[in-house]
Amino acid sequence: MYDGDDIDLMYVLSPHGWSTCFLSIDKQIYELGITHVFGDPIRDLIEATTSLLKGVVTAEFTWWDEPGGNRWTLLRNTAQKHWMKIIITEFSSRYGDQIKDEKLLVEFEIKISHFATLIYFQMKKLAILLKEKSFEQHRSGEFPYRAFSKLEAFFAH
Repeated sequence: MYDGDDIDLMYVLSPHGWSTCFLSIDKQIYELGITHVFGDPIRDLIEATTSLLKGVVTAEFTWWDEPGGNRWTLLRNTAQKHWMKIIITEFSSRYGDQIKDEKLLVEFEIKISHFATLIYFQMKKLAILLKEKSFEQHRSGEFPYRAFSKLEAFFAH
């Protein structure tokens, strides 16, 4: 399990209800395809991040693709509360079916503040881009501004 700080994340909001998340861990890139058809993956990510900043011990969300997807489990380190472990599994089950075939994609430790900073600035990027008419045109209704404002409050100094 990787526990360094060579970790980055990029969230690409594509048109027509699709996204891609690129996760870089120790120079290895993971590409996660995401559909917005079955839920609100951006809101799920923001809310999990915000809940960790508020002190919860565990947060979890599932990003569906077509087919399959990824489950993220975020676990606060009970000995060093400013750290957490992230476990990302992948599965090929279709939406609506029971997820049975999960396998580990990656597991790593990261400071909660580091992770929250990555998420905050990716979401800030999307919020700003969505103000551009040409970018927003086929992406309307896909950004959870209310959830983002709760995350943003942690960064208002």
